[in-house]
Amino acid sequence: MIRVFFIAAAAILLLAAAKAPSVQYRLDVARTGVKVDMSFRGEADGDTRLTIPEVLASDLAISGATVEAVGPTERLLRHPPGAKVRVRYAVEGPGQELSALGEAVFAAPKGWEATAATVRWGRLPKGWRIVSDLEAAAGRQPLTVANVRRSIFLAGPALQTAERPTAAGTVRAVTPKDDRLGAARLLEIAAPAVGAMRAYWGHGAGPFLVARTAASARWQARYDGFVAPPVSVPDAALQQVLVETYMVDVLETRLGRAPARPAEWLTGGIGKLLTDRALARAGLLTAGDAVGRMADQDRARDALSRGFILALKWDEDIRRKTGGRADLDDVILRMRDHYREFPPGQGPDVVTGLVSAAWVVAKMDLRPDIARYAEGGAPITLPETLFDGCLDARVTVSPGFDSGFDHAGSAAAKAARGVRRGGPAWNSGLRDGMRIDAIDLRPGDMTREIVLTVRPAKGRGRPRTLRYWPYGDNDVEARTLQLAMDLSDEKLAACGRKLGGV
Repeated sequence: MIRVFFIAAAAILLLAAAKAPSVQYRLDVARTGVKVDMSFRGEADGDTRLTIPEVLASDLAISGATVEAVGPTERLLRHPPGAKVRVRYAVEGPGQELSALGEAVFAAPKGWEATAATVRWGRLPKGWRIVSDLEAAAGRQPLTVANVRRSIFLAGPALQTAERPTAAGTVRAVTPKDDRLGAARLLEIAAPAVGAMRAYWGHGAGPFLVARTAASARWQARYDGFVAPPVSVPDAALQQVLVETYMVDVLETRLGRAPARPAEWLTGGIGKLLTDRALARAGLLTAGDAVGRMADQDRARDALSRGFILALKWDEDIRRKTGGRADLDDVILRMRDHYREFPPGQGPDVVTGLVSAAWVVAKMDLRPDIARYAEGGAPITLPETLFDGCLDARVTVSPGFDSGFDHAGSAAAKAARGVRRGGPAWNSGLRDGMRIDAIDLRPGDMTREIVLTVRPAKGRGRPRTLRYWPYGDNDVEARTLQLAMDLSDEKLAACGRKLGGV
């Protein structure tokens, strides 16, 4: 009989040990903020690290464990192995309306991103309601701690809401009651953009929440939602920012870990190109506008723009290497699929993932290009034509701008300074010390002459006019990205599809 008792007790313990871990949250919303009550069973070794929101209105109240501060947003909980731990705290709110991102509200055991989670909403002020994207995540798959930490919710009285069923799932919009744009208009603008970005990633249909709130000062994307600040921008700009923010977020969080060295050229630069591609596919960006954006990026010199042009080069290289069977999209999607094979946070970093995916898809080694262009800053070369002849990358060679003297210093002193012997200003008759009554000069402008009104150095003699072209001895190469000339309507439409990666 005693033996039977111990066998039964052991079976109960095994069942308890086999039970999948989970984290339970309950939120009570008040005008002053949110009270959070969470519980879970701690790690089997008795040490659980807890990530907490940056700003708490009250200290942590923890039962079942002792607490040791590790850093501003981390606590070490010591407890019996697998013991039940309860954590309570409050996050302050603005009073009339509460809007928040998940990481600003939800604490979580560190490293438990894939662990199941449940969220219950408790009390609300009278007349208030909550709109959140958590039901979207839960409807697509079991809710996890990662979903909770990356969620969005708004709570308040008389929130404006609107929703629309689309091929990408039901898109909902929510704004405060006094928002100038309004939920209906926000939905009209955002729904096509949501469809474009979900179609690119193949995320399938599912609810998606777009929120505008004064509590957010910047654009922020989540897998099932998006937060926009209440700024006034044109419709197309709102769509572009929405898609670009989402694309960059996916590149940063779902295709690889953060690398040891910053790789903004990858996440930000490639994110820009993927944005234009997704918008072009959805018919939200014309071929002409897409090429115009490419030209703008080519003229810029920041890290994101260089990443954009480098991605454009790789897209063409991959297409040519594979005979048109693959392009950069296939590399990016391969990165995503490979990263999914690893436990959360344990896959390769995004740069390693990109290099690996390019080799698998096209047998291309991107490391020399990364070293030369992304890290070394060398000018990025492009083929003369791209996208099967749709896009021309024309390089023109012209003399560099040279005024032949220190035009800024001379204008300030009203006297010629730094006149270079044998230069264009010297050859026109300008000499150091001459008084300058007037200067007509636009730095860098090679399309017009420089015109100076000058007098002799000692002030005697009549004023005279010097005119000359600011041509220097060194040639300057300039590249212009533009649609190929004389495209028929049919070919222009085909080019639009090619620019969209179709």
